[in-house]
Amino acid sequence: MLEQNFQQDVINIQNISILPKLLDVISQTTGMGFVAVARVTEDRWITCSVLDNVEFGLKPTDELQIKTTICDDIRKNSRSVIIDNVNEDDEFRNHHTPAIYQFQSYISVPIMHQDGTFFGTLCAIDPKPNSLKTFKVREMFNLFSELISFHLNLVEQTIENKKPKKNL
Repeated sequence: MLEQNFQQDVINIQNISILPKLLDVISQTTGMGFVAVARVTEDRWITCSVLDNVEFGLKPTDELQIKTTICDDIRKNSRSVIIDNVNEDDEFRNHHTPAIYQFQSYISVPIMHQDGTFFGTLCAIDPKPNSLKTFKVREMFNLFSELISFHLNLVEQTIENKKPKKNL
């Protein structure tokens, strides 16, 4: 069972009503079979929302070992990673993550809280190569990441406003 704070993060993401449509648009636009929002910390990678058309097998609240993911690098550097074809990518062809999870194409962008802190990633993988290093794909991911951040902030504010106020 996830700790309360991580469980709340998953619930908050799932309360973003447009998210299933965003994941579907990403899949339809890119041809990527697995699309997810993950909560990523220094020692955790937790699935919050997922569209899985390639039977990768993750569902919300499932975890991956953080050190087996590229999302750990994204968290550390707050930068996107885009791989069209692992076999042709100088940086990632010998990386352990594609070998472990058997993917050829990958894209992941950071999702930042409105205050600038790191929340997690919007990511997609597929067992076949894809053309992801295009303006429209990169910008779609960046815009969707910002949209998720905006809606996450609204969800969190709504929850905070519903908490009983303490008398001073």
